[in-house]
Amino acid sequence: MTAALGVSLRSPKRYQSRFPPRKGIALFTRFLAVTMIAAAIAPIEAHADALQGKLLASIKATRPDGYSFQRTLVIERSGAPRKVFVERYDPRRPIADRWSLVSVDGQAPSAKDVTQSRKAKRGPTPSYAELAEWFGAPATRSDTTPGYATYHFARLPAGVLKIGSHDASPDTQAEALVNLKGAAPYVERVRFVSTKGFRMMMVASIQSIDFSSRYRLLPNGAPIPDGSASVMAGSLMGKSGQIKTSVTFDAVRPVD
Repeated sequence: MTAALGVSLRSPKRYQSRFPPRKGIALFTRFLAVTMIAAAIAPIEAHADALQGKLLASIKATRPDGYSFQRTLVIERSGAPRKVFVERYDPRRPIADRWSLVSVDGQAPSAKDVTQSRKAKRGPTPSYAELAEWFGAPATRSDTTPGYATYHFARLPAGVLKIGSHDASPDTQAEALVNLKGAAPYVERVRFVSTKGFRMMMVASIQSIDFSSRYRLLPNGAPIPDGSASVMAGSLMGKSGQIKTSVTFDAVRPVD
């Protein structure tokens, strides 16, 4: 997938970003590595059981700005060098200064990098609370692993997963692995897998999307993002390629 494909696939204006720099890379990474775009219409809740309802309530009660963290984002794109971005987030700072660029490919960021980062239009802050956008959707439950429950979602609610003007939600399955071992259950892993490809602007196509994310507990029991990985495969003008991203979170600190 060439760089031009990134230009063709535009997120809604609210979620567009020009960082990481050039040719739409940030568009994919923001969409894939950080979490899904928030649904415009809240999903209809039809819980599989009481546990799903309990989990949804705890997800909604989670503060998305309850901690500071450092995020490392790795992008591997066909026909382009591997890129590594390290950013820091602190909700105690003024809104314009909450995100700061720490390094690019292991080096101190250039003045241009910093400027682009500060101008970036970002979506929701990565958080456990983002699961509320779809976890209340109809699901089935299985208990095949001791200490865990798995919820299966045949499709995502409309508007949850969008690429440009295309809504991939109806053609995306979700799976949520719930950890039952502690005092309170929480969603430990999530996976989204597309079931159908689609075309965009007549010359570009997305063949598959595979996104997974992990969550862990802070010492105070608050669930936080631990990392994510994604692969998007497609083609432009008949040339195939893919974009891989991985995200890790560290130096997570609760804030008042």
